Amino acid sequence: MQSSPVQVPSAEFCETPLTAAPAGAESAVKAAGIAQVIRTHRLEFAAALVILVVGVALRVLPYFGVPDRLTVDEFLYIKNVEMVKAVGPYNYPALIQNYVNLQSQMQQVMLPPTRFVYIVLGWAWDAIFHCGSRMALRGVAATFSVLSFLLSGLFAYRLGGKRFALVVGALMAVGPMELMLAHRELVDGVFAFWAQLSLWLLWENLQRPGNLGWLAAYAGSIAVMVLTKENAFFASVGLGGIVCVAAFVPGLNLGKAPWTAAAATVAGGVLGVLVLICLAGSPVTLIQTYELLVTKAEKMTFAYVSGGGPWFRYIADLLLVSPVVLLLAVGGIFGLRRENRQGIFLLLFVLFSYAVMINVKNGMNLRYATMWDMPLRYLAAGMILRMAGAVRRAPVVAAIALLAVVMGVELHQYRLLFVQNDIGDPIPQLLNYTLGIMRTAPM
Repeated sequence: MQSSPVQVPSAEFCETPLTAAPAGAESAVKAAGIAQVIRTHRLEFAAALVILVVGVALRVLPYFGVPDRLTVDEFLYIKNVEMVKAVGPYNYPALIQNYVNLQSQMQQVMLPPTRFVYIVLGWAWDAIFHCGSRMALRGVAATFSVLSFLLSGLFAYRLGGKRFALVVGALMAVGPMELMLAHRELVDGVFAFWAQLSLWLLWENLQRPGNLGWLAAYAGSIAVMVLTKENAFFASVGLGGIVCVAAFVPGLNLGKAPWTAAAATVAGGVLGVLVLICLAGSPVTLIQTYELLVTKAEKMTFAYVSGGGPWFRYIADLLLVSPVVLLLAVGGIFGLRRENRQGIFLLLFVLFSYAVMINVKNGMNLRYATMWDMPLRYLAAGMILRMAGAVRRAPVVAAIALLAVVMGVELHQYRLLFVQNDIGDPIPQLLNYTLGIMRTAPM
């Protein structure tokens, strides 16, 4: 009897059950991955929303810190707005000439009307909302504090991605100096916004060399910064220092074709000065304005008592107001490597501007250092993320816990210094006394 032939399975049939995963299992893996991505995005969105609400509320709601007393500078800004209301913004040369005439006959220092942006925005705010000069200036200050907060998150995102944006945004939301300036009639928060915007636009120009749109925005930002306060010189030195390093130390990889950024930096500064000359009526009047401001300010008793100190004066002041952030930022600085070009970029801005600011005779004040808030918090954020990443099992939980502690300390410092004790000018004498370092009130 003839046996039937044996049917040998084909190679395709044999390999299928051995090497290919079932279609259902592959779909389940993909679905799990998509679900994880969705959960992550939802968590990030919720965190960003909470940070946004907290940061804006702390700046715009009067419950979180309304000053009871005006400082001398605030009183003078209000007077400047009143003078603009009296003569009109179109007669600005007469306003500056009047300042020169009065200041030359006085020993005390008056703030110059050359801080055009803040003063005219205060006048415009009052003209629109009819709230009075004081509340108008406070409204402008609060608005620019919110803008600085939002810009810091965008800047951090452009530098380091979503994680840095969330951490930097959270730290900026509760920054003591940021919140104090949001509730005061002072120009420093407005100036810090334009300095931060110029720094961000410089970064974008170094990454996109030759883009006319970015170059025009960068030059325009510097011009407005010059029109906001004479401290634009310090920020411009920081920006110029970065451009020089990018040109002569290409190994740091800060950006390409920095000569275009250098040209835009100079063009923006020149444009701002030309507008100031038009506002003053002549170059002579503008020079007289700044000469009077500098010479009179150096001789003030208050400036002599509170504006001097060693080269580490700003470090000491920052340690009093934001101790944990400063220590984390210092740790982040020592953790920088050549490939961390974003952190190096921000550090260079701080170092170059710091080198100039500590050499101003009787002219140091923590308010002037507000433009360093975002760079220092970016460096601190890097340290927080590095520490949280060391916790292998729960890095997200560790990051949230660390961030909560730092934010709690920042809010405590703000409430103690600027709400409970109503410090309007963060000079060392007041900070040390409020924190209990000095046991007797300053003279």
